[in-house]
Amino acid sequence: MPDIGRIKVGVVGCGAIAQIMHLPHLRDLNELFEIKAICDFSPQLLHAIGQQYSVATNYRFTEYATFLESDIDAVFVLTEGSHAPLILQALKAGKHVFCEKPLCFTVKEAEEIEKVTEKTNKVVMVGYMKRYDPGFKYALDLAKQIENPRYTQLTVLHPSEQQYFDMHGVLRFDDVAKEVKEARIQEHNKIITHAVGNISENLKFVYYDALLSSIVHNTNALRAIFGEPIGVLSTQIWPIDSNYPTINTVLDYGKKHHIVLTWSYLAGVRNYVEELSVYSDSDRIQVKFSSPFLKNVPTIVSQEYMHNGRLVTNKVEVSFDNAFKEELRVFYQCITTNKSVPTDVIDAKADIEILQSILAANQPEGLGGEALARLVTSNDRDSKANKILQPILAVNQPEGPYGEALPRVNASKKS
Repeated sequence: MPDIGRIKVGVVGCGAIAQIMHLPHLRDLNELFEIKAICDFSPQLLHAIGQQYSVATNYRFTEYATFLESDIDAVFVLTEGSHAPLILQALKAGKHVFCEKPLCFTVKEAEEIEKVTEKTNKVVMVGYMKRYDPGFKYALDLAKQIENPRYTQLTVLHPSEQQYFDMHGVLRFDDVAKEVKEARIQEHNKIITHAVGNISENLKFVYYDALLSSIVHNTNALRAIFGEPIGVLSTQIWPIDSNYPTINTVLDYGKKHHIVLTWSYLAGVRNYVEELSVYSDSDRIQVKFSSPFLKNVPTIVSQEYMHNGRLVTNKVEVSFDNAFKEELRVFYQCITTNKSVPTDVIDAKADIEILQSILAANQPEGLGGEALARLVTSNDRDSKANKILQPILAVNQPEGPYGEALPRVNASKKS
């Protein structure tokens, strides 16, 4: 591919995030990208989006394999569910990939993507748009200058998305074949079970819809500032039987610094709130993120500190540039100039590990799969407690234990 020129893009998944953000921004950046092809299971949606973005009829696909045979340079994976199968197919077809979060549901999937990415030498970028927000980048520089942070708090109040979809006029059609829907549901459930075991159905939904689809942005931002946590100290979820609960977790960054992350689904008020605060003895920083459903609303960064006995307060609106558009500029640079990908597969894999640890710290009944291994690993600091915990967790997994718990359950059966 030449170093200079427009990248021919194919978009798979023409739902809400494609309609609200990615397709409009790709069109705005027409000096960098050409929307060449689209793919979706819904024929009516394909027709509507194809007309809106002037995509030729022979470049509108319902079959992903045929879509990949077209002369596109990069695939935008914007579908629901785990993106691993679509990413792997795209890489093997010689395409670069931009993938909306989450990358996938399991660490195993992420590791497979990592291997294929290395073999194909193609770009895979995960859409953590907050990392490209000019306001967050400004706050990142400030936060890294704080030598001894004591307490960090990140709070999200998440309203119903449908209110924003209605505001943007998101198109949806009920014309996807029944057998396609059923096959996707079966595959979705299979991967989720591998990730978290046989926990309740509502907590499986929470793992996918809250942790992987929303809180993943928060863990990624925190890791960008502070690096990897030592572990997860606690997680509370309430109401425990709700698909849309409040989640509070405490991340361990050492004896002198803990991070409290609270995510709460509060459907009625159409005001998405996301605030990150970093506190130390000498500095206070607060970041008020803009809504991910609105364009060109600036993230506001505030700072407090003492100077010559006086309290100094700064409040900065860094830029009105949209984070979704900024990440597309970086994606273009990664392909055309070999710029390293800030939010790559390895980065996304680390988020999956932390999110599984967050769920595991709640110790829900039926916990299994990879999340069970996270809970066992998190107790490795106390080997005695670990030996006690493993057989307890192992027998709590009906389809069979995972990792080190396997010999523990076998030993308990012999006794």
